[in-house]
Amino acid sequence: MSFLNDRRMKKLRAQIAYCFDNAYFKDQFKRCGVNHPAEIDTIEKFRALPPLMDKAAHRESQRISRETLGHPFGIHLCAPIEKVIHVAGTSGTTGLPTFYLFTRRDLDLTYRTMSRVFARCGIRPGDSVLQLFGLSMWLAGTTILQGLETYGARPIPLGAEARTSKALQYIQLCKPRAIFGTPSFISHLLERAPVELGCSADSLGVEIVVCAGEPGLAIPGVRKRISEGFSAQVFDVSMGAWLNAAADCGGPDHQGLHYLAEDYCFRYDLVDPQTRKPLPLVDGAEGEAIHTSLEYEAAPALRYATGDVLKLRIGECPHCGEFGARFSYLGRTDDLMNIRGIKVYPAALKEVVESFGPEVSGQLEIVLDRPPPHVVPPVRMTVEAGERTARTEWQSLAGSIEDRIHQKLMIRTQVTVIPYGQLQRSNLKSKLLRIDPETGIAA
Repeated sequence: MSFLNDRRMKKLRAQIAYCFDNAYFKDQFKRCGVNHPAEIDTIEKFRALPPLMDKAAHRESQRISRETLGHPFGIHLCAPIEKVIHVAGTSGTTGLPTFYLFTRRDLDLTYRTMSRVFARCGIRPGDSVLQLFGLSMWLAGTTILQGLETYGARPIPLGAEARTSKALQYIQLCKPRAIFGTPSFISHLLERAPVELGCSADSLGVEIVVCAGEPGLAIPGVRKRISEGFSAQVFDVSMGAWLNAAADCGGPDHQGLHYLAEDYCFRYDLVDPQTRKPLPLVDGAEGEAIHTSLEYEAAPALRYATGDVLKLRIGECPHCGEFGARFSYLGRTDDLMNIRGIKVYPAALKEVVESFGPEVSGQLEIVLDRPPPHVVPPVRMTVEAGERTARTEWQSLAGSIEDRIHQKLMIRTQVTVIPYGQLQRSNLKSKLLRIDPETGIAA
């Protein structure tokens, strides 16, 4: 780790000095008592700094730049605006969108790190890849498409916006070797293939399924359903933002995402989500990830509080044997439920529900009467029955789910089983939580 930290610091010194010339970052450093970039001369001093930006600060930076500079890209933009040649963004479903910006050099490095992910997933130059992530501004949209083209693959830019029927038509028509999409959308394709095409998904010839955007492939039931449903190898990945690049090794069990960009990005700098104090980066550590790009021009991530809670794994991968750092997504800081002192992420509840397949479809909704973290038990959940589960079995199934959740997570739930197909499927990211302040129960 000391050798790795030395390499990080070599690049960090230049990145900090570069950002220090920007008024926003200079003010943030001075707020932390740092008056000159040379004062941050060890990784320990760097990790001891509080976050310099989070989503809220990012949006505020963009608001100020709209009002004072005439563009929406933030006062933390370090490169001249005319050098920004690529823009991606978030969906803005919880507020104004936040933008990711790229200079030509940033794009070149992004494509370089993305190529490592594609290679790890077994994608070859010349392969057809059906792109089923959302194309509307997201990093998983045009940024990945251009990355695939640079790599030499042949992306088919359909996008999640085309929805299920068109996606299945394109799989059958174009015969892609690989498809990209969220686990929830890919799962929906499995359900609809027999209806839309008259055949099961495993007959379509897809060899590789690459998923991101949700913790789904870390859940054994989801992973098994997608792998067996397409008769394909499945890969959980993370890439695109500020030179981040990680991918699991495609085994039957999720052993964490191998980190593939140590030379360009510090992605698993973990802190306590409440105190924001740095945590020891040891095997098994869990905390909020602070994201730092090590060499970036446009609007760098420098101690950016992502809100992602990761579990770090260090050592030999049980599946492929590779030694290094891996991580798994546990959830989001704003999704954490504190249920009488027991802290639970929605994905943990989904994992238990998925273990009841095929008696359940895997679709569920957690219904709260107010936003987390504080939740009064029992936690109300709506769970969709499997396609062939008889209505007479629903009550006992609900009781079994409640019992297993209590055994595994030590929390009380109130489960309502509803007919197959009742819960809305998403072609983008699925939301497991729904806030119903009127009744706190499923509508």
